[in-house]
Amino acid sequence: MRHGNKLVKLGRDSKHRELMFRTMVTQLIRHERIKTTLVKAKALRKEAEKIITIAKRNTRQSHSLVYSYLTDRKVIPKLFKELRLRFNTREGGYTRVLKCGTRLSDRSKMAFIEFVENDLQPLRDFKANNSKFGITKKPTPQGTLFSFEEKESGKVLSSALSLNNRFKKLELQKKQQN
Repeated sequence: MRHGNKLVKLGRDSKHRELMFRTMVTQLIRHERIKTTLVKAKALRKEAEKIITIAKRNTRQSHSLVYSYLTDRKVIPKLFKELRLRFNTREGGYTRVLKCGTRLSDRSKMAFIEFVENDLQPLRDFKANNSKFGITKKPTPQGTLFSFEEKESGKVLSSALSLNNRFKKLELQKKQQN
């Protein structure tokens, strides 16, 4: 029985898992949104919340803890100047996980993890520019999937493609039209 075992091992040994999370937290701070598997995103949320909470203290010890945890020193000023001030009044819940379908190659569930209160373009309001196709989110029994719809007819063209493949498809269609 797994009573009290909350650690998600992700098929890696402890050193590899720790370094993977350190790298992913660093990338999350740099880009404020990353795409990964759903299981990794849920496990990463815990690590990212810890680092933000430590950074909110803004002491010499918190600086050294964050400095030793992150893999790229260039994101430390962003963490202490921008993100710390943004989340100063929040008690927790600094990140959100948005499901985005399955990966085409191995059908693993994918998700975006991002900071709340960010300045990025919202995923659910995203529309492809200069195209007759729009990317929308549709709730399904398996989770939230992105799908293509023709703007005029509302007909769903494909719902099993990954987001990257949809962008490639749009680019190919634009090239063929030109």
